[in-house]
Amino acid sequence: MNAIVAPGQVEPRGLARPSRRDLLAGSLLLAITAASELLKPVRMFDTLSHNELSAVIPKQVGSYRFATSSGLILPPGDELSERLYDEVVTRVYLAAGKLPIMALFAYGSVQNLSLELHRPDECYPQQGFAITTPTVLPLTTGGHDIPASMLTARRHDGYVEQVIFWSRIGTQFPPDRTAQSLLVVRENFAGRMPDGLLVRLSVATQDRVAATAAVRTFLQDLDRSLSPLGRRIVFGETEDLETT
Repeated sequence: MNAIVAPGQVEPRGLARPSRRDLLAGSLLLAITAASELLKPVRMFDTLSHNELSAVIPKQVGSYRFATSSGLILPPGDELSERLYDEVVTRVYLAAGKLPIMALFAYGSVQNLSLELHRPDECYPQQGFAITTPTVLPLTTGGHDIPASMLTARRHDGYVEQVIFWSRIGTQFPPDRTAQSLLVVRENFAGRMPDGLLVRLSVATQDRVAATAAVRTFLQDLDRSLSPLGRRIVFGETEDLETT
C-alpha cells in the first residue's frame, strides 16, 4: 500500500548512494591505512633482561681489570634517555703500567626517529666541557672496520679526556650523527627497527697519541674476551648465535 503524502510534503527517499568521488576517497584511505601497517617497522631484537649487558661485558680485558663504575661522564638523565637505553654499563679498567680506560656501553633495543643514540659530542658540552670537533679515527678489530670518532674534552679546572667513540645501528657503523640518523630512517622505511649501541672509550690524558694506542690495545683484547652474545651486542654479529 502506498503511503499517503500530504499536500506540500516531500516524499521520503531512501539513503543516498555514495558518489564516485566518495568511493575513490574511501578506497584511498583504506590503501593508506594498509600501507602504513605494511611499512610499520618491526622490532628486530627483544629488550635486554636486567643486567644482561653488564653480564656480557667482561670485567677482565687482557691485562686490564674492572676497578669501579663511577667517575664517568654519563648521557643526560632525562625521561627521553631513560626510554632510549635498555641498559648503560660504565667501567673503569686498570692495568699495571698502562693508562686507565674509562668505558661506556649504552644499548637500545629500538632505534627509530624518536629514539636515537646520544653521541659524546652532544653530552659532554652539557656537562660543562669544551670539546674539539670530532675527527675520524678508523679502527679495525675482529674483522670489523669501525669508522670511530675522536675528540678532546676539556673542563675549566684543567681536567682533559681523549674520547674515542662509535655507534652501531643493526650491523652497520655510521661515521657521524647525520649518517646515523639517515641509517635509522632507511631501516625504518624498509620495515626494520634495528637495535643500537654506543661505545665510548676515554682516557684522562693530554696525550692523544698515547690515548689512541691504549684504546687500540684495549679494543683488541676486548674482541678476544667477548662471548658470542657479547659480540652480537658490541659488533652486531648474529652468525655465531644462529649456529649455537
